[in-house]
Amino acid sequence: MLIKSSLFGLVAFGVWRSGDLAYRHCQSGEMCPLIGVVPACYIALVGYLLIGIALALRNKLRQQVIQWTFWSGLAIAGGLAFFGSALELIHGHVCPRAFGWLPMCYVSLALSVLIGGLFVASRRERRTLFSPER
Repeated sequence: MLIKSSLFGLVAFGVWRSGDLAYRHCQSGEMCPLIGVVPACYIALVGYLLIGIALALRNKLRQQVIQWTFWSGLAIAGGLAFFGSALELIHGHVCPRAFGWLPMCYVSLALSVLIGGLFVASRRERRTLFSPER
């Protein structure tokens, strides 16, 4: 239960922070770097929303659909965070800042790793709880 709660909390945080960045970008037009013509924070928001949808509907849809939706969302959010973090290390000042100094791509990368790890742990926990030898 702790794993599931942590997982939902981290995903909610990801949606909230990327949504806040997307809103601020919409207002100012210069908060997030662009990927083509699309602001990166919009793409990250879509990734976190896909993860959230997969978790929210995990008992209502086929397991394959849930897996595909979750991992697609994580690939979008985590992949974007990975490349943003790499560019931040190479070029500096690529990503929006949290607290005025912490690049949000670092936060998003850590969040993606934690979310992926907790999702795998929750799947293992579920299998262990329902395994025949118990």
